[in-house]
Amino acid sequence: MSKRLDWLDLGKGLGMLLVMLGHADIPAPLKTYIYTFHMPLFFFLSGYLYKKEKFPNLKVFLTRRTKSLILPYLSFSLIAYLWFLLLFHFGLVNYENNLLTPLLGSFIAERKSIWTVHTGALWFVACLFCTELLFYFIAKIGRTKKVIGFLLIISSILGCLYNKIVGQPLPWNIDVAMISIGFYGAGYLYREYNRGFELFNHIQTFILLFIINVVTGYLNDVVTGERVDFYSSSLGNIPLFYLSAFSGIGAFVILVKQMKKNKVLQYIGKNSFIYLALHQKIVFFVFGLLIQNSVVNFDTLLKHPIVEGLLYTLITVVVLIPAVYLINRYFPFLLGKTTRKSSRGFSMNAF
Repeated sequence: MSKRLDWLDLGKGLGMLLVMLGHADIPAPLKTYIYTFHMPLFFFLSGYLYKKEKFPNLKVFLTRRTKSLILPYLSFSLIAYLWFLLLFHFGLVNYENNLLTPLLGSFIAERKSIWTVHTGALWFVACLFCTELLFYFIAKIGRTKKVIGFLLIISSILGCLYNKIVGQPLPWNIDVAMISIGFYGAGYLYREYNRGFELFNHIQTFILLFIINVVTGYLNDVVTGERVDFYSSSLGNIPLFYLSAFSGIGAFVILVKQMKKNKVLQYIGKNSFIYLALHQKIVFFVFGLLIQNSVVNFDTLLKHPIVEGLLYTLITVVVLIPAVYLINRYFPFLLGKTTRKSSRGFSMNAF
């Protein structure tokens, strides 16, 4: 995509702030609210950019997505593994299994296991690849949008059934991919029917969808006692899960489209992969370690969890600016690109 869509950059930037805030220590109600839609949102935004004509055959798809998703995933997984070894050497993490297990685990990509103790939020990238691969086949089989929609529903039902009956994470997060395909496909169909949806792009619809999102998300948490969390295979009540997720996505998209250009959010959005890969296991860990060993008493400042969460998030945004510059300028191959110019398009085209 030669011309970037500002609202998508804004959306990815604001969404990434929610991801980082959700990984920090914040009040449970706020975390519950964020988790009702923030991961479905990223699948939705990724699906918005899918174009069938870009992938005339499976070979082209695998070649392009290996370069834009698999190689960056493995590159940052290796960085995460080296960081894990460093922490283990200094006794800062406890791990009783073979130290080669996480290295091999990067290829197995089974979240929430001894294989991926080092990768953190990178599980999403592996899942996104499987989601896109599944959607590639659905888009090939489905010759009309109605057939595509039907196949998306079937896949989502199968994914939810597996989640409720088995619930065991599968390699490359295929189990989540079967559910997230619904949101990815919704993003694709949203672009196809964009003109019709624009009729609802106003503040009244935003308020209605926001209320539905909050109410259904709250009910899901209260009724089931489960916070929605793809990583933990937790969905709660399925109808309430989908109502809260889609209403949250709808409200978010309307909000972002009403916003003016924001260079900070657009910057984060354009570099969302780097923020996703480095914020949780590295920046958050180091910041927490510095606070614990500081001679300055931060107890008063961090007394309220929301303050701590916001502080972690804002500091991470600033701290990673040099890393973003260095990677884009000198190590674009980590993002599956060969030049600085081409690396700018990564986060929107692949993540």
